[in-house]
Amino acid sequence: MGSNVVGMDQRAINMEARRQRILDSAERLIMRDSLSAFTMRALAQEVGLSVKTLYNLYGGGKEAIAAVLEDRAFSTLEEELTALPEDQDPIEQVLTIMTVAAEKCIKRKALIHPMWAGDKDRPLGSPSRPLEFMEFGAGLAEVALTRALDQGTLDARFDPHLLASQLTVGWFGTAILWARGALGDADFVTRVKHTGLCNLLPYADEKLAQSLKEEIVALEKQMTPLPKEGCADQKASV
Repeated sequence: MGSNVVGMDQRAINMEARRQRILDSAERLIMRDSLSAFTMRALAQEVGLSVKTLYNLYGGGKEAIAAVLEDRAFSTLEEELTALPEDQDPIEQVLTIMTVAAEKCIKRKALIHPMWAGDKDRPLGSPSRPLEFMEFGAGLAEVALTRALDQGTLDARFDPHLLASQLTVGWFGTAILWARGALGDADFVTRVKHTGLCNLLPYADEKLAQSLKEEIVALEKQMTPLPKEGCADQKASV
């Protein structure tokens, strides 16, 4: 009986390894060709399996694989943000969380764009996972904001939880504009930082406020004006 259990465990390990290999290949194809161009046939050729076998593993086909990759992308983002050093100035920590999150999304643009903007083959991803990611980011920001409060660089009357939530809402709104083509990659990062600075400014002490104002002015000189007639990919679809 013991050998049967070991055999079953090994089969489960092999099956999970095969699934991960398929997901890795699917992600490479999507990053290279886009989600719209991704097909189960191309994936089958990439991994050396039949299309039928892929459907046996992922009954929902392309949609099922995309959903798993979306969740994995968010999980990876969370791991990368968790790994950021925590020994820097708390205000810089908040801004680093916001800008690094944007930079990591840009790195995974082929997955993130259709996830947040939708495309002809795939609607927006599950609403619960982005919300979980927002809550995760807000939690990291709240820790840093609490440190800033303890150090006296932010007004003692503000609520770290509410400010962290507002920072996260501002970040995600900027991300949606980027995903829908209204912002380029560089402007996405610039505006994310600008959003953070503007939200922090009302709560900063005099010395910090002056520094934040100077950064805000400098960033505004780098910004590209938003399109006046809607987002780029929305206009293209009309």
